[in-house]
Amino acid sequence: MIKKLLIVLFGLTVISVPVYAQTPATRGAVRQETNITRLKTRADAEITRRITSLTELVTKITAMKRLTADQKTTFTNGINGQISSLNTLKTKIDTDTDIATLRTDVQSIVKSYRIFALYLPQVNIMAHADRILALIDEMNAITTKLQTRLNGATNSFLTDRIAKLADATTQANNAITTVVSLTPDGYPGNKTTLQSAQKMLQTARQDLVAAEHDATQIRQGLRPTPTP
Repeated sequence: MIKKLLIVLFGLTVISVPVYAQTPATRGAVRQETNITRLKTRADAEITRRITSLTELVTKITAMKRLTADQKTTFTNGINGQISSLNTLKTKIDTDTDIATLRTDVQSIVKSYRIFALYLPQVNIMAHADRILALIDEMNAITTKLQTRLNGATNSFLTDRIAKLADATTQANNAITTVVSLTPDGYPGNKTTLQSAQKMLQTARQDLVAAEHDATQIRQGLRPTPTP
């Protein structure tokens, strides 16, 4: 409703600006538009966060030494497919006008894209195993030097070190084998498989600590006995 008031005050004529009354329907439309904007902003931020994480995973996979070229290609293609799908979803969300449709699309970011649930722990497990195996290579080289210094002498610490490094190698390789074939479609059913691989890495780390302790004991035994 438009009201026009003519007021004469102190000889001056003042005409008021037209005032538009806001109907309940108008207020509802404003609230809905605000909710749509808020949902889109949140969705864009979540999608961007996931794409950034996926891009970092591709870098990790490329740097791994223990994955075959085919395995790297499979993982990279899978992750790039997720990135493409997320970009497509972002475009759809940004053009959504129906709030019910928008809510469904926003929920699908979590429900349909198991990035943080599977891909992150899966690749982190493989990256950790890869680092463990690289460390084992260095420790095996030290073992060879210790064997040379022992000059063929039997040493229980050396025997234990060799066994511990062998077991750590098995555990790390098994961790990679266990998770390498997992796919987002299998989550959350394959969650226990991820946990199993993490325990393998824990065992491998314990083996490395024990092997390093063995090396310390061997070096102490090789030191010359102080002259009285």
